Amino acid sequence: MKSFVNAKNPYVYLLCLCALMVGAMLFLFSTVAGANAATATQDKYATASELELMEGFPPPPDKRVTRDNAMLTAPFNRWSYLNMRMLYPSASIKAAEKAIAIKKEINKGLDTVVVEEPGSDSMVDMETFMKKTYTDSLVVIQGDKIVYEKFFNGMNANQPHQMMSVTKSFGGLLGLIAVEDGKLGEDDLVVEYIPELKDAGAFADATFGQVLNMTNSMDFSEVYSDPKSGIRRYSAVLGWTAPEPGVEYEENLYEYIGTLGIDKKHKHGEIFHYQTPKTDVVNWVINRVNEQPFQDIMYDKLWSKLGTEGETYVLLDKNGTLVVGGGLNATPNNLARFAIMMINDGKFDGKQVVSPSVIKKLADGGSIKAFDTGPESDGVVFPKGEWSYRAQWWVKHTKGMEAIVAIGVHGQWIYLDVNHRIAIIKQSSQPLSKDEYLNGFDLNAFYAIINYLSKK
Repeated sequence: MKSFVNAKNPYVYLLCLCALMVGAMLFLFSTVAGANAATATQDKYATASELELMEGFPPPPDKRVTRDNAMLTAPFNRWSYLNMRMLYPSASIKAAEKAIAIKKEINKGLDTVVVEEPGSDSMVDMETFMKKTYTDSLVVIQGDKIVYEKFFNGMNANQPHQMMSVTKSFGGLLGLIAVEDGKLGEDDLVVEYIPELKDAGAFADATFGQVLNMTNSMDFSEVYSDPKSGIRRYSAVLGWTAPEPGVEYEENLYEYIGTLGIDKKHKHGEIFHYQTPKTDVVNWVINRVNEQPFQDIMYDKLWSKLGTEGETYVLLDKNGTLVVGGGLNATPNNLARFAIMMINDGKFDGKQVVSPSVIKKLADGGSIKAFDTGPESDGVVFPKGEWSYRAQWWVKHTKGMEAIVAIGVHGQWIYLDVNHRIAIIKQSSQPLSKDEYLNGFDLNAFYAIINYLSKK
């Protein structure tokens, strides 16, 4: 380089200078491009495809989704919630013998709805809301028609998606149907049907109605972020998450349920306390009185009558036990059929599927006092005086905004506004199991959608 710089020929010098400038520009461009690429790969809202999860033969170690990270760990759940059957054993819920098409009348005006973002005075459009809440699918129903549907992250209308604790609400509904059919009473003791629980303090003296409404007293923590909590032990017993080192676990779900004692601070019926194993006991009872497993009851009472199609399945634990605490995987279309029935007095395609009296029991809700006295009531998502819990459904009592709601962690919703005959289904792969910001954001969107549609 020195010989060129010192050369007396000015053209040679100029050529050298130009080469240096071009090289510097190329270096700067490549640096900026590299930074932009790095930023793109670090987008916290990136989809499974953008993250390249489970791509390659085999996928690189840091891109692999396994049983240890699939259930509760971001960003791996962006892939796993659409592919649970590839990781865990499952039982199918049969589709109807004949599919019934869903009417659609898309209302493009819903794209103009704006949503208040929690913790700020800012309003965002629907596209931003859906991205920021890790939406995989959003379906809106009015009357008996789908009026809005959006799919992201590889989802489509017939793709099963993990529904987490929305599963509980189906178990609770089947419980109410069993009562309606005269197979048991809500005042019956659980041990009349499950004598195996006579030594389990949480259930020995509890009625079916108390367990159904989650007001029986039980010593159990539902904190997903605490590796020593009850819910993490429960999940490890199922074989859904990795066991903690040095901890001895029960062999199966039934054995684990039998170890659960009473919460000495409260008596049965005093407070509402959301605790997942209670749902498994509800399921245990309805299996006994129907002499059928959950998947067959779901088919007989609901799926066979709703013109369902395609895949629906429920996860099993490591011992082949079906788990109603959170194992349902269902498609947006089949959930839409269910929601249409629920907001139309239990009717679908002109036929009665669920008794109107069962729908009314849910809409009437449970004890607001028991809800507010329990640990779930707070000032953001469940403000005091506005919510109760009935038969595994969250019930909103706010005047003019009444709703029956099924909720699952990581952003799964079936929101039913029976009075306005509007339903919203949201399937997500949010990074946190429970989050005030994300839950509040979802609810704000539902309120905005219903407000828009109810004025039309």
